[in-house]
Amino acid sequence: MPITDATLIQNPLRRPAILLRRYIIYTVVVAIILIMSLHLLVYGTDWSRMGSPSEIADIAISLLPNLEFIPKIMTPLVDTALMAFWGTLLAVVMSVPVSYLAASTTTPSMIFTFPIGRGLIVLSRSTHEIIFALIFVATLGLGPLPGILALACRSVGFMSKTTAEAMENVDRGPVEAIASTGAGTTARFLFGVVPQVFPIFLGNAIFAFDANVRRAAILGMVGAGGIGLHFSEQMRSYNYGNAGACVLAVVVLVIVGEIISNRIRTKLISG
Repeated sequence: MPITDATLIQNPLRRPAILLRRYIIYTVVVAIILIMSLHLLVYGTDWSRMGSPSEIADIAISLLPNLEFIPKIMTPLVDTALMAFWGTLLAVVMSVPVSYLAASTTTPSMIFTFPIGRGLIVLSRSTHEIIFALIFVATLGLGPLPGILALACRSVGFMSKTTAEAMENVDRGPVEAIASTGAGTTARFLFGVVPQVFPIFLGNAIFAFDANVRRAAILGMVGAGGIGLHFSEQMRSYNYGNAGACVLAVVVLVIVGEIISNRIRTKLISG
């Protein structure tokens, strides 16, 4: 049906009263956001303590990396990479049962087990890794182990959510074909669901490791080991050149991790 002027006039979404009310709502929402932002950025900022342009430039120059300090942080840099690896591996193992419970097509009970799986996903995704690290540091003491557990608890939500969604969207044809042979629930899951989900699961595990390398670099600031601890110590001691060396080392570590993960993804895609 062609659109005519009469059609536009009869369209309730284009009535002047509705349009006016809609734009009034938009205007009020934008005004509220601007007022809140004004309070946050203008009145909530201590402008008297703001450094002059020359002071800001001097601090930026002082943060130039002290390359002589880099050999001293190679061990904590390797510890950071290992924290990311073991944290991701633990999250991969933990995400398998959680995603099984959280997928509506595989969970044993929509009343009991499904809310448990979804609840664990929400808990993991809504809690920052630093909060997890603080909890584990308080219970286990200082060191890399609290950092590994914090990374695992933070990553299991992402891994489980994406895997559960992939399980719910699998092609039901192979599952029904296996069921027609008299196979049980375990066999249908292992041979009908897992082969379809595994490529997505593996890709998400690589992505999680990529993110955990960056997360592990800051967990040391709360006592969870790694290079973040050295960065925090150098900043508290006003050794900005050494702190800049820590930042440079983390950047190099992230770049290396990106290169390795991209090569693995390429190999997987190309078969």
